[in-house]
Amino acid sequence: MWSVGLDLGGTKTEAVVLSDSGQILARHRVATPAEQGPAAIVQTLADLKDLVLAQAASVTGGQVPKAYGIGLATPGSLDPRTGLLRNSNTTCLNGQDLQSMVNAAMGQSVRLENDANCFALAEARAGAGRGFGLVLGLIMGTGCGAGWVHNGQLHAGPNRVAGEWGHISLDPTGPSCWCGQRGCVETWLSGSGLRARYLELTGRSRDARDILMDQSEPEARTLQETFDWALAQGLSRVIQVLDPDVVVLGGGLSNLSGLADRCARGLEQTVFGGCFQTPVVVNQLGDSAGVIGAAWLGLNQGEPQKD
Repeated sequence: MWSVGLDLGGTKTEAVVLSDSGQILARHRVATPAEQGPAAIVQTLADLKDLVLAQAASVTGGQVPKAYGIGLATPGSLDPRTGLLRNSNTTCLNGQDLQSMVNAAMGQSVRLENDANCFALAEARAGAGRGFGLVLGLIMGTGCGAGWVHNGQLHAGPNRVAGEWGHISLDPTGPSCWCGQRGCVETWLSGSGLRARYLELTGRSRDARDILMDQSEPEARTLQETFDWALAQGLSRVIQVLDPDVVVLGGGLSNLSGLADRCARGLEQTVFGGCFQTPVVVNQLGDSAGVIGAAWLGLNQGEPQKD
């Protein structure tokens, strides 16, 4: 059976078609019409689905099958109490019944999951986490998120918050976070958080990766020290709960040279017991991991574990 994966981002929306063997048959990416509202976004998803299915049929020399799966990766998650989307950086979708909207637009049931969970699922099955039992897929980009995959199966939890390490508060007097807390991991480690802290220190704007690589500017060095502290403290608390077999880094900051080694060194000094042997590796699927993970969901092979 084919499966369509859709990855709804704040600026771009991507789609792929996977065969039942996991082969990518078609792929396409368009801009997300976030400023046009929920209806336009959902219509874009439906149009993109039709486009990649037609492309896949052309490539294979056949027709679009009557039955196929659809999975959707989105920032935020569905509130288990209401079914409405929450915590999405595409803010016009917050409070919307996105599940019902996409089901109606696609004419069938769609598997919807947080984008960090889809990233982790893809890397666990076909990327840097392949062959490991318990995989922690860690995203450090615009925000900080994560997903857990155990023996190839996604674990989201009954509250749909498994992996939300970006909102572990490390300092109750720290910077304000959009979630309502202060001193969250995300306020120091995310690209947006780093830029905000740099603006506070200098009054200037600068790219997060430049801040982390600059060895000459005192303000940049100060933020690098804070970054390393927050990374070690935040991640060690996650490690000490479930002790994964591998940590896979994703998101825009994962491309930073030496980040995996930097992460491992910090954990060696902070993980309880003084021993840290878990491999910390960079993702293999790049920024398409989320859409590939969504397609896996559509193949009905990524059912979150029931708790």
